[in-house]
Amino acid sequence: MERRRGRLILIILVCLLSLLTVILCAGLFKLDARNRELSTRIDQLEDELNTPVDIEALMAESEGKELDNGEIYYSRETIKQKARDAVSLTELMAMIFDDKAVYYDGDKYIYAPLSATLKRNDLELDRIITDKETDLKGYSDSKGRVGIKGIDVSTWQGEIDWAAVKGDGVRFAFLRAGYRGYESGNLYEDDTIRDNLEGANENGIPVGVYFYSQAASTAEAVEEAEFVLDIISGYDVSWPIVFDMELENSDSSRTKNMPQSLRTDIAIAFCDRIAAAGYTPMIYGNMRMLLGDMDPERLGGYEKWLAQYFYRPRFPYEFGIWQYTSEGRVKGIDGYVDINIAFRDYGSGQ
Repeated sequence: MERRRGRLILIILVCLLSLLTVILCAGLFKLDARNRELSTRIDQLEDELNTPVDIEALMAESEGKELDNGEIYYSRETIKQKARDAVSLTELMAMIFDDKAVYYDGDKYIYAPLSATLKRNDLELDRIITDKETDLKGYSDSKGRVGIKGIDVSTWQGEIDWAAVKGDGVRFAFLRAGYRGYESGNLYEDDTIRDNLEGANENGIPVGVYFYSQAASTAEAVEEAEFVLDIISGYDVSWPIVFDMELENSDSSRTKNMPQSLRTDIAIAFCDRIAAAGYTPMIYGNMRMLLGDMDPERLGGYEKWLAQYFYRPRFPYEFGIWQYTSEGRVKGIDGYVDINIAFRDYGSGQ
Protein backbone atom coordinates (compact mmCIF):
# COMPACT_ATOMS: atom_id res chain seq x y z
CA MET A 1 0.00 0.00 0.00
CA GLU A 2 2.74 2.45 0.99
CA ARG A 3 4.64 1.55 -2.17
CA ARG A 4 1.58 2.26 -4.37
CA ARG A 5 0.95 5.55 -2.59
CA GLY A 6 4.58 6.54 -3.13
CA ARG A 7 4.39 5.67 -6.83
CA LEU A 8 1.15 7.66 -7.17
CA ILE A 9 2.70 10.70 -5.52
CA LEU A 10 5.76 10.38 -7.74
CA ILE A 11 3.60 10.14 -10.87
CA ILE A 12 1.60 13.22 -9.81
CA LEU A 13 4.81 15.18 -9.16
CA VAL A 14 6.25 14.15 -12.51
CA CYS A 15 3.03 15.22 -14.27
CA LEU A 16 2.98 18.56 -12.48
CA LEU A 17 6.63 19.12 -13.29
CA SER A 18 5.99 18.24 -16.94
CA LEU A 19 3.03 20.62 -17.07
CA LEU A 20 5.06 23.45 -15.56
CA THR A 21 7.86 22.75 -18.03
CA VAL A 22 5.42 22.94 -20.96
CA ILE A 23 3.96 26.22 -19.69
CA LEU A 24 7.40 27.70 -19.09
CA CYS A 25 8.71 26.59 -22.46
CA ALA A 26 5.66 28.02 -24.22
CA GLY A 27 6.21 31.39 -22.54
CA LEU A 28 9.92 31.35 -23.27
CA PHE A 29 9.28 30.35 -26.88
CA LYS A 30 7.03 33.40 -27.32
CA LEU A 31 9.69 35.72 -26.00
CA ASP A 32 12.58 33.90 -27.66
CA ALA A 33 10.92 33.89 -31.09
CA ARG A 34 10.25 37.60 -30.82
CA ASN A 35 13.73 38.36 -29.58
CA ARG A 36 15.33 36.32 -32.36
CA GLU A 37 13.47 38.22 -35.05
CA LEU A 38 14.25 41.57 -33.45
CA SER A 39 17.86 40.59 -32.92
CA THR A 40 18.19 39.68 -36.59
CA ARG A 41 16.93 43.12 -37.58
CA ILE A 42 19.19 44.74 -35.00
CA ASP A 43 22.20 42.97 -36.50
CA GLN A 44 21.22 44.33 -39.92
CA LEU A 45 20.80 47.82 -38.51
CA GLU A 46 24.17 47.67 -36.80
CA ASP A 47 25.75 46.85 -40.15
CA GLU A 48 23.89 49.70 -41.86
CA LEU A 49 24.49 52.30 -39.18
CA ASN A 50 27.85 51.02 -37.95
CA THR A 51 26.51 51.67 -34.46
CA PRO A 52 26.46 49.18 -31.56
CA VAL A 53 22.99 48.48 -30.21
CA ASP A 54 22.14 47.47 -26.65
CA ILE A 55 19.85 44.52 -27.37
CA GLU A 56 18.80 44.00 -23.76
CA ALA A 57 17.87 47.66 -23.41
CA LEU A 58 15.84 47.48 -26.60
CA MET A 59 14.06 44.37 -25.39
CA ALA A 60 13.26 46.05 -22.09
CA GLU A 61 11.79 49.00 -23.98
CA SER A 62 9.72 46.75 -26.22
CA GLU A 63 8.32 44.80 -23.29
CA GLY A 64 6.03 47.74 -22.54
CA LYS A 65 7.17 47.94 -18.93
CA GLU A 66 6.69 51.73 -18.93
CA LEU A 67 3.24 51.50 -20.48
CA ASP A 68 -0.21 50.86 -19.07
CA ASN A 69 -1.01 47.94 -21.32
CA GLY A 70 1.50 45.53 -19.75
CA GLU A 71 3.60 43.10 -21.69
CA ILE A 72 3.08 42.91 -25.45
CA TYR A 73 3.82 39.86 -27.55
CA TYR A 74 3.57 39.44 -31.30
CA SER A 75 3.69 36.44 -33.59
CA ARG A 76 6.96 35.71 -35.38
CA GLU A 77 5.45 36.76 -38.72
CA THR A 78 4.18 40.07 -37.33
CA ILE A 79 7.55 40.97 -35.86
CA LYS A 80 9.26 39.76 -39.02
CA GLN A 81 7.15 42.11 -41.14
CA LYS A 82 7.62 45.05 -38.80
CA ALA A 83 11.37 44.52 -38.73
CA ARG A 84 11.51 44.22 -42.52
CA ASP A 85 9.77 47.58 -42.95
CA ALA A 86 11.80 49.50 -40.36
CA VAL A 87 14.84 51.52 -41.37
CA SER A 88 15.84 52.46 -37.83
CA LEU A 89 15.40 51.24 -34.29
CA THR A 90 13.11 54.17 -33.55
CA GLU A 91 10.85 53.28 -36.45
CA LEU A 92 10.75 49.68 -35.26
CA MET A 93 9.66 50.86 -31.81
CA ALA A 94 7.02 53.12 -33.37
CA MET A 95 5.56 50.16 -35.26
CA ILE A 96 5.53 47.94 -32.18
CA PHE A 97 3.75 50.58 -30.09
CA ASP A 98 1.40 51.83 -32.79
CA ASP A 99 -1.12 53.06 -30.21
CA LYS A 100 1.41 55.67 -29.00
CA ALA A 101 3.41 58.49 -30.55
CA VAL A 102 6.94 57.10 -30.16
CA TYR A 103 10.09 59.16 -30.54
CA TYR A 104 13.63 59.17 -29.21
CA ASP A 105 14.55 61.96 -26.82
CA GLY A 106 18.33 61.95 -26.56
CA ASP A 107 18.75 59.00 -24.20
CA LYS A 108 15.34 57.36 -23.95
CA TYR A 109 12.18 56.53 -25.86
CA ILE A 110 9.09 58.64 -25.24
CA TYR A 111 5.69 56.97 -25.52
CA ALA A 112 3.26 59.89 -25.81
CA PRO A 113 -0.45 59.06 -25.42
CA LEU A 114 -2.44 59.98 -28.52
CA SER A 115 -4.51 63.14 -28.25
CA ALA A 116 -8.29 62.82 -28.22
CA THR A 117 -8.69 66.27 -29.82
CA LEU A 118 -6.00 66.58 -32.50
CA LYS A 119 -7.02 65.48 -35.98
CA ARG A 120 -5.31 62.27 -37.09
CA ASN A 121 -3.63 61.97 -40.45
CA ASP A 122 -5.55 59.78 -42.87
CA LEU A 123 -2.68 58.73 -45.12
CA GLU A 124 -2.85 55.20 -46.48
CA LEU A 125 0.66 54.19 -45.48
CA ASP A 126 0.71 51.04 -47.57
CA ARG A 127 0.33 53.29 -50.65
CA ILE A 128 3.74 54.89 -50.02
CA ILE A 129 6.19 53.12 -52.30
CA THR A 130 9.95 53.33 -52.72
CA ASP A 131 11.71 53.10 -56.06
CA LYS A 132 14.43 50.48 -55.57
CA GLU A 133 16.83 52.13 -58.02
CA THR A 134 16.50 55.77 -56.92
CA ASP A 135 15.15 55.44 -53.34
CA LEU A 136 12.57 58.10 -54.25
CA LYS A 137 9.19 57.85 -52.55
CA GLY A 138 5.87 57.89 -54.37
CA TYR A 139 2.28 58.05 -53.18
CA SER A 140 -1.24 57.70 -54.56
CA ASP A 141 -4.29 56.61 -52.61
CA SER A 142 -7.93 55.61 -52.91
CA LYS A 143 -9.03 59.23 -52.36
CA GLY A 144 -7.23 60.40 -55.49
CA ARG A 145 -4.34 62.09 -53.70
CA VAL A 146 -0.97 61.89 -55.44
CA GLY A 147 2.35 62.71 -53.80
CA ILE A 148 4.23 65.72 -55.19
CA LYS A 149 8.02 65.60 -55.40
CA GLY A 150 9.89 68.56 -53.93
CA ILE A 151 13.22 69.70 -52.49
CA ASP A 152 14.48 72.21 -49.95
CA VAL A 153 17.72 74.11 -50.46
CA SER A 154 19.99 76.72 -48.97
CA THR A 155 23.45 78.12 -49.50
CA TRP A 156 24.82 74.62 -48.83
CA GLN A 157 23.61 73.49 -52.27
CA GLY A 158 25.60 76.22 -54.00
CA GLU A 159 24.65 77.43 -57.46
CA ILE A 160 21.59 75.58 -58.79
CA ASP A 161 20.58 74.92 -62.42
CA TRP A 162 16.84 75.38 -61.95
CA ALA A 163 15.99 74.34 -65.51
CA ALA A 164 17.66 70.97 -64.87
CA VAL A 165 15.91 70.70 -61.51
CA LYS A 166 12.54 71.15 -63.18
CA GLY A 167 13.49 68.65 -65.86
CA ASP A 168 14.14 66.09 -63.13
CA GLY A 169 10.51 66.18 -62.03
CA VAL A 170 10.75 68.56 -59.08
CA ARG A 171 7.39 70.29 -58.67
CA PHE A 172 8.04 72.52 -55.67
CA ALA A 173 10.96 73.85 -53.67
CA PHE A 174 11.48 75.38 -50.25
CA LEU A 175 14.26 77.96 -50.14
CA ARG A 176 15.99 79.09 -46.98
CA ALA A 177 15.38 82.81 -46.63
CA GLY A 178 17.76 83.25 -43.74
CA TYR A 179 18.59 82.42 -40.17
CA ARG A 180 19.25 83.88 -36.74
CA GLY A 181 22.59 83.19 -35.08
CA TYR A 182 22.12 80.81 -32.18
CA GLU A 183 24.77 82.64 -30.15
CA SER A 184 24.76 86.23 -31.44
CA GLY A 185 21.04 86.52 -32.12
CA ASN A 186 21.77 88.46 -35.32
CA LEU A 187 19.62 88.00 -38.42
CA TYR A 188 21.27 86.83 -41.65
CA GLU A 189 19.94 86.52 -45.17
CA ASP A 190 20.81 83.27 -46.95
CA ASP A 191 23.52 84.01 -49.54
CA THR A 192 21.59 82.25 -52.32
CA ILE A 193 17.97 83.15 -51.54
CA ARG A 194 17.52 85.84 -54.21
CA ASP A 195 19.24 83.80 -56.94
CA ASN A 196 17.12 80.80 -55.97
CA LEU A 197 13.89 82.82 -55.95
CA GLU A 198 14.68 84.20 -59.40
CA GLY A 199 15.80 80.84 -60.81
CA ALA A 200 12.78 78.93 -59.52
CA ASN A 201 10.33 81.65 -60.59
CA GLU A 202 11.83 81.87 -64.07
CA ASN A 203 11.51 78.11 -64.54
CA GLY A 204 7.97 77.84 -63.23
CA ILE A 205 8.78 75.89 -60.05
CA PRO A 206 6.40 76.88 -57.21
CA VAL A 207 8.29 77.90 -54.08
CA GLY A 208 7.89 78.39 -50.38
CA VAL A 209 10.54 79.69 -48.02
CA TYR A 210 11.73 78.76 -44.55
CA PHE A 211 13.54 80.63 -41.83
CA TYR A 212 15.89 78.99 -39.33
CA SER A 213 14.74 80.56 -36.09
CA GLN A 214 16.64 80.98 -32.87
CA ALA A 215 14.22 83.53 -31.49
CA ALA A 216 14.29 83.88 -27.71
CA SER A 217 11.01 85.82 -27.44
CA THR A 218 7.76 86.38 -29.32
CA ALA A 219 9.00 89.85 -30.29
CA GLU A 220 12.02 88.28 -31.97
CA ALA A 221 9.74 85.78 -33.73
CA VAL A 222 7.73 88.64 -35.24
CA GLU A 223 11.02 90.33 -36.20
CA GLU A 224 12.03 87.15 -38.04
CA ALA A 225 8.70 87.01 -39.87
CA GLU A 226 9.08 90.64 -40.95
CA PHE A 227 12.62 89.87 -42.11
CA VAL A 228 11.32 87.06 -44.35
CA LEU A 229 8.44 89.10 -45.72
CA ASP A 230 10.88 91.83 -46.72
CA ILE A 231 13.12 89.34 -48.55
CA ILE A 232 10.34 87.75 -50.61
CA SER A 233 8.66 91.02 -51.56
CA GLY A 234 8.35 91.14 -55.34
CA TYR A 235 8.76 87.38 -55.86
CA ASP A 236 6.15 84.72 -56.50
CA VAL A 237 5.89 82.67 -53.29
CA SER A 238 2.78 80.50 -53.51
CA TRP A 239 3.76 77.72 -51.07
CA PRO A 240 3.98 78.12 -47.27
CA ILE A 241 6.38 80.26 -45.29
CA VAL A 242 7.90 77.97 -42.70
CA PHE A 243 9.03 78.38 -39.11
CA ASP A 244 12.03 76.09 -38.50
CA MET A 245 13.43 76.00 -34.98
CA GLU A 246 15.91 73.20 -34.36
CA LEU A 247 17.64 72.36 -31.10
CA GLU A 248 21.14 73.69 -30.57
CA ASN A 249 23.06 71.71 -27.95
CA SER A 250 25.86 74.20 -27.46
CA ASP A 251 26.04 75.64 -23.95
CA SER A 252 26.24 79.08 -25.56
CA SER A 253 22.98 78.63 -27.48
CA ARG A 254 20.44 81.28 -26.54
CA THR A 255 17.59 78.78 -27.01
CA LYS A 256 19.02 75.82 -25.09
CA ASN A 257 16.63 74.45 -22.44
CA MET A 258 13.87 76.76 -23.61
CA PRO A 259 10.53 75.86 -21.96
CA GLN A 260 7.94 74.17 -24.17
CA SER A 261 5.42 76.94 -23.53
CA LEU A 262 7.78 79.69 -24.69
CA ARG A 263 8.92 77.79 -27.77
CA THR A 264 5.25 77.27 -28.68
CA ASP A 265 4.48 80.96 -28.12
CA ILE A 266 7.36 81.87 -30.44
CA ALA A 267 6.17 79.52 -33.21
CA ILE A 268 2.64 80.93 -32.98
CA ALA A 269 3.88 84.53 -33.07
CA PHE A 270 5.86 83.85 -36.26
CA CYS A 271 3.02 81.98 -37.96
CA ASP A 272 0.36 84.53 -37.06
CA ARG A 273 2.41 87.38 -38.53
CA ILE A 274 2.89 85.37 -41.74
CA ALA A 275 -0.85 84.62 -41.94
CA ALA A 276 -1.67 88.30 -41.40
CA ALA A 277 0.44 89.08 -44.49
CA GLY A 278 -1.69 86.72 -46.60
CA TYR A 279 0.63 83.72 -46.77
CA THR A 280 0.18 80.17 -45.47
CA PRO A 281 2.28 79.61 -42.33
CA MET A 282 3.79 76.19 -41.62
CA ILE A 283 5.89 74.62 -38.85
CA TYR A 284 8.79 72.29 -39.63
CA GLY A 285 10.11 69.70 -37.20
CA ASN A 286 10.77 66.12 -36.26
CA MET A 287 8.65 64.09 -33.83
CA ARG A 288 10.52 65.37 -30.79
CA MET A 289 10.12 69.00 -31.81
CA LEU A 290 6.47 68.77 -32.87
CA LEU A 291 5.30 66.62 -29.94
CA GLY A 292 7.70 67.36 -27.09
CA ASP A 293 9.59 70.60 -27.51
CA MET A 294 6.42 72.38 -28.63
CA ASP A 295 2.85 71.85 -27.45
CA PRO A 296 0.97 69.93 -30.19
CA GLU A 297 -2.43 70.83 -28.73
CA ARG A 298 -1.77 74.54 -29.24
CA LEU A 299 -0.34 74.04 -32.74
CA GLY A 300 -3.15 71.86 -34.07
CA GLY A 301 -4.45 74.51 -36.47
CA TYR A 302 -1.15 75.13 -38.27
CA GLU A 303 0.23 73.26 -41.29
CA LYS A 304 3.05 70.82 -40.49
CA TRP A 305 6.16 69.77 -42.38
CA LEU A 306 7.48 66.53 -40.90
CA ALA A 307 11.18 65.62 -40.96
CA GLN A 308 11.42 61.87 -40.41
CA TYR A 309 13.83 59.57 -42.22
CA PHE A 310 11.70 56.43 -41.97
CA TYR A 311 10.53 53.90 -44.53
CA ARG A 312 7.05 55.36 -44.01
CA PRO A 313 6.04 58.36 -41.87
CA ARG A 314 4.98 57.50 -38.31
CA PHE A 315 3.41 60.79 -37.21
CA PRO A 316 -0.12 60.34 -35.83
CA TYR A 317 -1.57 63.75 -36.62
CA GLU A 318 -2.22 65.73 -39.78
CA PHE A 319 0.79 66.95 -41.74
CA GLY A 320 1.11 68.16 -45.30
CA ILE A 321 4.73 67.56 -46.27
CA TRP A 322 7.17 64.79 -45.43
CA GLN A 323 10.95 65.26 -45.67
CA TYR A 324 12.19 61.67 -45.89
CA THR A 325 15.89 61.96 -46.75
CA SER A 326 18.79 64.39 -46.64
CA GLU A 327 20.80 62.36 -49.15
CA GLY A 328 18.73 62.77 -52.29
CA ARG A 329 20.10 63.43 -55.74
CA VAL A 330 18.56 65.86 -58.23
CA LYS A 331 19.85 66.99 -61.60
CA GLY A 332 21.06 70.58 -61.50
CA ILE A 333 22.38 70.30 -57.92
CA ASP A 334 25.86 69.12 -57.02
CA GLY A 335 25.88 66.90 -53.95
CA TYR A 336 23.09 65.81 -51.66
CA VAL A 337 19.75 67.57 -51.26
CA ASP A 338 16.71 67.06 -49.02
CA ILE A 339 13.81 65.35 -50.79
CA ASN A 340 10.17 65.79 -49.79
CA ILE A 341 6.70 64.55 -50.66
CA ALA A 342 3.75 66.93 -50.39
CA PHE A 343 0.38 65.30 -49.89
CA ARG A 344 -1.49 68.36 -51.19
CA ASP A 345 -0.78 71.09 -53.73
CA TYR A 346 -0.36 74.25 -51.67
CA GLY A 347 0.13 76.33 -54.78
CA SER A 348 -3.36 75.51 -56.03
CA GLY A 349 -4.95 75.93 -52.61
CA GLN A 350 -6.24 72.34 -52.62
